[in-house]
Amino acid sequence: MTTLKMSEVRDKLSECANEVAYKGERIMVDRNGKPVFVMISVEDLKLLELIEDKLDILDAEEALKRNDFVGLDELKKELGL
Repeated sequence: MTTLKMSEVRDKLSECANEVAYKGERIMVDRNGKPVFVMISVEDLKLLELIEDKLDILDAEEALKRNDFVGLDELKKELGL
């Protein structure tokens, strides 16, 4: 993974976008020496979202097994709906 300063990304945005989109490079962007975000490809984003969805499903299945969930009516009441 490449790390660049915010100013470098600003100056080289088009180049960075090409590296990410066409070469699969991941670019961490630092501001004042601290990482603030990462540029990733759409393919990487889709993979991350699939992983998150799978983990959410596994958590929900475990909650159902433990009978540890809130019914719709109770949820509406809690949310004031």
